[in-house]
Amino acid sequence: MKRKKSVLVCVTGQKGSERLILQGKREAEELGASLKVLCVQPIPSVQTEEEQRIFAQISRELEYLRQKSKDAGAEMTVYFYDDPALAAAGFAKEVGAVRVVTGVSETPVGGFVDIFHQLLPKLTISMVSRDGVVYHLCPPEHTLPAARVLQYSLGV
Repeated sequence: MKRKKSVLVCVTGQKGSERLILQGKREAEELGASLKVLCVQPIPSVQTEEEQRIFAQISRELEYLRQKSKDAGAEMTVYFYDDPALAAAGFAKEVGAVRVVTGVSETPVGGFVDIFHQLLPKLTISMVSRDGVVYHLCPPEHTLPAARVLQYSLGV
């Protein structure tokens, strides 16, 4: 059985990730694909009072993003794993992702986008800046019309 294609949106536990969900919805509609939202959080230790407070705040923000995902027609999955790029790449394969939407990485080499791209180099990655500008990291054999193609050294 052929799996339906999807657009995967990778969010952090921050309300600002809503812009990623909205961009993912636009791209899913353009591609005729379903929309999936994934958040990978570090495995919580919840030992100190401060860590418990932070975890409670993240939980509230994840609930907000879950509702925004639902409003966009997507289901949201949360994984607790200490390697977000590896977990996201596995999930992308599992859901038949043809595009991934994420924020702009603050760490160009060795960050989430760099590692994810090394794991799945044939997937186009749409990166949305805080001010809403969308950049596309495309496989060499594929370009998007009117796309801002972001190219950087992978440090390989």
